[in-house]
Amino acid sequence: MVEFDNLITSPFGIGERLILELLRRGESVFAVYPTAKDVPMSFLGKKNIKYGFLRFEQDPVLDKTLPRKVKHVFHNFDAYHGRLAKLFKANTLATLLLLDWAKNAGVQTFTYLSSGEVYGSGENIDENAALDPQGPYAVTKYQAEMLLEFYRKAFRINTVRLFFPFGKGVEQGFVSDLARAIKDGERVESPYQQISPTFVEDTIAPLIAVRDQKEAGIHNLCGSPVNVTALVEQIGQAAGKAPAKLKAGNNMLCGSNRQVKERLTYVETPLPDAINITFSE
Repeated sequence: MVEFDNLITSPFGIGERLILELLRRGESVFAVYPTAKDVPMSFLGKKNIKYGFLRFEQDPVLDKTLPRKVKHVFHNFDAYHGRLAKLFKANTLATLLLLDWAKNAGVQTFTYLSSGEVYGSGENIDENAALDPQGPYAVTKYQAEMLLEFYRKAFRINTVRLFFPFGKGVEQGFVSDLARAIKDGERVESPYQQISPTFVEDTIAPLIAVRDQKEAGIHNLCGSPVNVTALVEQIGQAAGKAPAKLKAGNNMLCGSNRQVKERLTYVETPLPDAINITFSE
């Protein structure tokens, strides 16, 4: 029976970088894609990687696609937009199905990528803050976190609350929505006045460090706070677009990254550099 070192549930954005780093380390990876057409040409022919094809948002039967034995799961698949039923299936139900599968697959660690949006609002939010999710996406991520509690005796579970990820290959999320509106010349609306966006290139080392730590835990993974007005201006400059009209709310949603910097290998790329890498034409 073949046993894989890692299973990655979404090989786009963070997942793609995570796969490449794990392969570089000589570890084996089972990557889940929606369809065979989604596998990038650069991955074809690489050693130590196998593929499975399913859509987590469509009530999949996991046993037919996923391997029988896996050591570590990185569950980074989710949906950011859509009707509540779609978000529930993609974010909550899919997590439950994967947890149930993992219980029978000999999994040792289960790393769940949640969202900083489960906190609702606040400044310098640490891992002990109360959760107050606002909106369908945040609620379904919160629900998935609650399901994790029923499986903690089966394997070591780590929850990583990722704040506003952006980077090459990241096609959904708050920052991606901002960039799309800016590039299309649309009016930009934001419920937030200040956020703490996270460059995906900076997430790979801490995610692997989370997996390898001996104790389960909850970790915020986020960049430094930035005013949304300044963020919009910087994205516009990088993309070569005229300043966008912005309607910003008063909400703050900024996490504290003190824990991941002290305990894990988290190093922040300066925000202007990260924006230029991601959005420059």
